[in-house]
Amino acid sequence: MKRRVFLTAAAAIACVAAQLSADTYVRQPGLRVAHYGFDITVGDASDELAIRETVEVQFVAAGVTSIDLDLCRFAAQPRAPLTPDNRHDPCAEPSRAGRGAPPPTPTGGKGMTVSAVTVDGQPATFTHENDRVRVALSRAFKAGDRAEIGLTYHGVPATGLLIGNNKYGDREFFSDPWPDKVRNYLAVIDHPSAKARTTTTVTAPRQYQVIANGRLTEETDLPGGLRRTVWTEGTPICSWQMSLGIAPFAVAHFGEYHGIPLSAWVYPQEKDVSINAFRAYTQPILEFYIDHIGPYSYEKLAQVEANGVGGGMELASDIFYGYGATGPGRQLIAHEMAHQWFGDSATENDWDDVWLSEGFATYFALLYQEFQDGHDAFLDSVRRSKTQALQYALAQPTSTIVHDKLADVSQVIANNAQIYQGGAQVLHNIRGVIGTTAFWSGIRLYYQRFQNGNATTADFRHAMEEASGKDLEWLFSELLSRGGALQVKGTWRFDPARKMVEVTLDQTQSSDVYRMPIEIAITAPGNVAASGTAAASGTAAASRTAATSPAAAPVVQVADLRERHQVFTFPSSAEPASVTLDPNAWAMMQATFEKKQPTFEKKQPTFEKKRP
Repeated sequence: MKRRVFLTAAAAIACVAAQLSADTYVRQPGLRVAHYGFDITVGDASDELAIRETVEVQFVAAGVTSIDLDLCRFAAQPRAPLTPDNRHDPCAEPSRAGRGAPPPTPTGGKGMTVSAVTVDGQPATFTHENDRVRVALSRAFKAGDRAEIGLTYHGVPATGLLIGNNKYGDREFFSDPWPDKVRNYLAVIDHPSAKARTTTTVTAPRQYQVIANGRLTEETDLPGGLRRTVWTEGTPICSWQMSLGIAPFAVAHFGEYHGIPLSAWVYPQEKDVSINAFRAYTQPILEFYIDHIGPYSYEKLAQVEANGVGGGMELASDIFYGYGATGPGRQLIAHEMAHQWFGDSATENDWDDVWLSEGFATYFALLYQEFQDGHDAFLDSVRRSKTQALQYALAQPTSTIVHDKLADVSQVIANNAQIYQGGAQVLHNIRGVIGTTAFWSGIRLYYQRFQNGNATTADFRHAMEEASGKDLEWLFSELLSRGGALQVKGTWRFDPARKMVEVTLDQTQSSDVYRMPIEIAITAPGNVAASGTAAASGTAAASRTAATSPAAAPVVQVADLRERHQVFTFPSSAEPASVTLDPNAWAMMQATFEKKQPTFEKKQPTFEKKRP
């Protein structure tokens, strides 16, 4: 069942207050877009698009006199890549090419020209300045009222929709909207906080097939060798999730799962390799995410081979991938499919919290690997991911995972390793602190609350706190809003007289002290890991140690790290064969840890004067 959430005026005001520390995009709190209808005509004679659009607006507060829609304005001359205030211009022609392509030469003559605007069917006054169409409203609307805005415009997009030949020489059109480029060819509120249902109608030459968000509702051949195709998305999506692919596809349908049609849309020249990969991996990954997270939100799941894409792009219900000789790999597919839950359905409320999308997709692909390949393979991948995150965090100690009032959206993942791998490590660290059972409960609660909506880092924290019964504000603050990383130098030694392992941990980072529970695995002959040994730490280690042979069972203890220098002691029946710091790589920490070598004092001889 799809949920529709209508904001009250009070809720809208509260939402604005909560966004004061968010990215700098200018919100329109008195209204929301309920539905976009796009009617797009394309041809082969030129790259120009002709678009008729309807925007269904609902007012959540009185006093709104206009509505602004982002749309790049026509410019005869090439636009500079940076604006006067030194931000990236999302309406400029790209200055860098894709893989293997020569650098493009900006030509100008790009952007859209608006020829007519209506409000509820009547001509309306509008301006198109600074790449925003401002539509004057004809009357005073009350909270709860609706209006329909109509726009007619045409032009050639500078970017956001890639028009050109693929490597086989076939002409194609593929949307490339992330993060704020859909405004190059569609008039929208181009921000993740604004979600709406969509209907996409495309009239194109008949040799093309068309795919867009949602379910196929019409396909009609027209005179003149044209075809009209209509796709309807009944689930609210934001602008960067809007998909459009127009190409001579080879299409394969490979069944349904829970009523969700599964398909692949690929280049005819690569159909066997690509279709086989998508057919093999799509349903098992979908089953895992539905079983562990919650329901899938969209009317279909289409895997699409797209010109100009590097890696993958998680458009809602349609995932675009770059092409390759071996087809897309399992882990890439798992990453992009995870986005259908995190980033697409449960969407970050603003760009400051982009880790709620990319960090989640990175970690959930690893969780799928854990499910398929086992815990050891998963841990190997976690450690590699963690190393990348740590290298970046230590090299850029002022950079944080959660942005602070991001102004230039082009920089949203400039700290790529910190957002992707660092965000994944945050989730792994949270799981280590609260335990695997509570972690999954919190994930399901978070998704249930924000499916088809928008969320903040604080929203996610509240869900994890409710699931675990723990205050996690300190942990989220350390991991997400603080630069650098915990650095530890540690040693251990065995005291045979007391049968104790003494562990010394020193925090060596130059910044303030961190708080972090750290697991320590002690492996010694005769030690037996009781079923509850590791559970006290809130980790998943207990279930693994209990199944280990008693002759060499690692007993997992927890050191509650809170001070610059701390010494911990733990019982051991004999001298350990090994003592391992953070064996499950839970902590976002750079550490050295070694056995402390015993020191020997040379005994000085004593002399006594002999009496005569």
